[in-house]
Amino acid sequence: MTELIQRYRHAGSGIVATSATLITLVGCIALFLQSRLGPLHYPGLALTTRLTASLAFEKVIWVAWFALAVSLALLVYECRKDVFVRWVVGAFLVFLLADLLDRELALSYFAVEYPWVVKLFAAAGSIAATVFVAGLPISVRRLTLIVRDTTRSRDNEIRLIAAAESSADSVILYDSVYDVTGELRDFKFIFLNGNAERMLGMHRDQVLGKNLYEVFPTIRTSDLFDRHKRVAETGEPALIEVTSSVFQPESNSGRYQIQVVQLSNGIATTITDVTSRFQHKEDLKRALNFNKSIIASSPFSIIVTDKAGTITSVNPAAEKMLWYQENDLVGRNSIELHDPEELRQRASDLSTQFNTDVYPDHHVFRIAPEKGLIDEREWTYIRKDGSRVPVQLVVTALRDSNESITGYVGISYDLTERKRAEEYIYHIAHHDHLTGLPTRTLLRDRLEVAIERARRTQDNLAVMMVDLDNFKRVNDSLGHQAGDTVLCEISKRLRACVRKSDTVGRMGGDEFVVLLPDLRSDKDAEEICQKLLSTVAQPIRIGKHEIIVTASIGVGLFPSCEDVDSLFKNADFAMYRVKNSGRNGSQVYTPGIAMEGLQQLQMESALRTALEDEEFEILYQPQISFTDGRILGVEALLRWNSSEFGLVGPNTFIPLAEETGLIVSIGEWVLLQACKEIAALQRRLGVEFSVAINISPRQFQQRDFPATVEHALHISGLKPEQLELEITEHLLMVDSEESLEIMRRVRKLGVRFAIDDFGTGFSNMGYITRFAVDRIKIDRSFISRCDSDENSRAVTAAIIALAHGLQIEVIAEGVESEQHVQMLRQMSCDQAQGYFYSRPLKLVDMQNFSIRNLRDNPHTNNAQPRKPVTSLRTLSTLSSLAEA
Repeated sequence: MTELIQRYRHAGSGIVATSATLITLVGCIALFLQSRLGPLHYPGLALTTRLTASLAFEKVIWVAWFALAVSLALLVYECRKDVFVRWVVGAFLVFLLADLLDRELALSYFAVEYPWVVKLFAAAGSIAATVFVAGLPISVRRLTLIVRDTTRSRDNEIRLIAAAESSADSVILYDSVYDVTGELRDFKFIFLNGNAERMLGMHRDQVLGKNLYEVFPTIRTSDLFDRHKRVAETGEPALIEVTSSVFQPESNSGRYQIQVVQLSNGIATTITDVTSRFQHKEDLKRALNFNKSIIASSPFSIIVTDKAGTITSVNPAAEKMLWYQENDLVGRNSIELHDPEELRQRASDLSTQFNTDVYPDHHVFRIAPEKGLIDEREWTYIRKDGSRVPVQLVVTALRDSNESITGYVGISYDLTERKRAEEYIYHIAHHDHLTGLPTRTLLRDRLEVAIERARRTQDNLAVMMVDLDNFKRVNDSLGHQAGDTVLCEISKRLRACVRKSDTVGRMGGDEFVVLLPDLRSDKDAEEICQKLLSTVAQPIRIGKHEIIVTASIGVGLFPSCEDVDSLFKNADFAMYRVKNSGRNGSQVYTPGIAMEGLQQLQMESALRTALEDEEFEILYQPQISFTDGRILGVEALLRWNSSEFGLVGPNTFIPLAEETGLIVSIGEWVLLQACKEIAALQRRLGVEFSVAINISPRQFQQRDFPATVEHALHISGLKPEQLELEITEHLLMVDSEESLEIMRRVRKLGVRFAIDDFGTGFSNMGYITRFAVDRIKIDRSFISRCDSDENSRAVTAAIIALAHGLQIEVIAEGVESEQHVQMLRQMSCDQAQGYFYSRPLKLVDMQNFSIRNLRDNPHTNNAQPRKPVTSLRTLSTLSSLAEA
């Protein structure tokens, strides 16, 4: 660096100026002394055309003259605006000129001819000398200042060179180059630092002293030179940023920032390579544009605010959501978009959460982000038209590089569709899809609320369990679509019978619940029950059919039952009590009903182990021929002798076994055991007769039922034609095609079928003929009344005649008197079964009964009953019944 500075010392004028100043002072004194006008003038030293002076002193005088001229020129140039300096210099020039003229005139004849002229020049010179001498101290002072400024400029120049060399930028100094017309045409390199050398790729010795056009020829075709020229001419600094390869022609274009300032006779340029900065800026700009495009295309509403909550920008999604334009929102506070009540509630919650006062303004949205948390929750926006839209809003803080908060951004999305979906999901989860009534879950919620309100107000409330009677028959006979229609109609009728404050729900299947709060007394519930029963029992038309559906209603009351489960359970107990009592009625729960329900539960538990504990027993009731009084067969009747409950009647445990599904395993045991016992009895007696076994619909519909029958026949050795399976009319109407297929497979084994309790159901002879049954059993309800009721007698006679017309045997159940026997014999009934002949007997007693019967009726045994003969009277009766 020192060598570099020493190299540039010649560029300053400090030494020249100092020397000129000293020589000027010496020259002025010497000239003044040697002049004719000086007080110390020596004529022998006068400068005349004659060479009278010494040659050495003359040279000194000439050097003094030259130094004086240079110094005066420098003084005038530096102080050209100073009037006093101009006067001093002018006086000196007058003095100098007067002295010269005086010298010349004094040596010529002119001094003799015109002495007054010489005196005039002498006087002018004296006056000018006086003025010059008087101003000389001030001039010396000015010259001293010039010398000091020059020295300071020299030091500043050295510092400037040092600073330029240590600068990270490229520094280049130019002198202006003018043409003959005085117009600026080019710039000449006078200085460049090390970075400039590296930027240009040239050493400074190759550049200094050369013009700009020589180094950069291509600069002529750009406006870069014109802009440099403008700075040199106007003095206004310029900051130029260009993308160019001018400075490094062999490399790719770079981005440069050029700062140009004016010098005294040229310009100084500072060139900064901002390529990386520019690229980074462009990258940021692209990233910003990319982010803006993402924000603009985002489906989420984005609202940006300053620290005070004033909106600064919004995206199109926010405009679409809120129905505002951006210029409508910018400048407004974001809290204007929120419900004031929500703000107050949120402020209260945050005050409790953070243990500080939170005001219901933008502070609500600031407090969490200020603590470094993300505030996300559900809010309600208020649109331009005043409508409201639920949104999920997330508020985060915007921070600068110093992690200081500069604003906030709120990102939200519309919850309307999600709310609708949630409401729909809630509705379908808590409402029956068919009837639209509340389901069990919603009923429990409403009942819990009603119980709490009843406790406070000390009112009564009732829960009604409404179950439709024999609804399965509707589905089985008319189809499930008709059943759905009935359920919808019943639900409408139930709702029409109660108040708006009451609740009607569906528990499932054909079971409904009615919740009645705010009752004055228990009688109100009973009155409503009667209203419901009468309304439900009104006829319902489905297509061409008109059906009547009844209901059984159980009622649980509060405060007798104090919780939800107890109310439901007790109402259910009461409803089943109605079912067991004949249906189509109502029952208010009492503690005794609960005991019956508990007993039924215990009985069900005992029934599950009865088969393993061998508590079941089969009794047999003989079937007698009206023709010769001989036994033709027996009916197997199941009895349960429970160790816990004693002898339980079939009307009690058979429905329970049907409900629990135990009837399948019990029925299989009865089938196998009865076949084995009757086959053994036949072998002991040496006679053949049939055994009739009741088959449950549930057992009959098992896919392996034919295999079960075949297995029983195989194990017992009983002939297939000696086995008769009794089924009900209802079974033939349920899944008739499947039932028909099962019957066909069983009939292939040789087994016979009988219709039990004929006349109590649909009595559809079409099913009888289609399924080709072998025997019909007339229900005991007709037989018991046929001796006293003409209608029962007529129906019994018609059934017998109709069956005989179809080549079907008839057996009458419940024959208990001689009158019944004579009447049935007159009607040509084939067989009889009842207490008149025998009660159900155990196997040993049945053996003794058979022996007595064979002894009393010694005719040839005919285990196969005769086929009835069709008569004209029978066919006439059949025709009349068909027409009816």
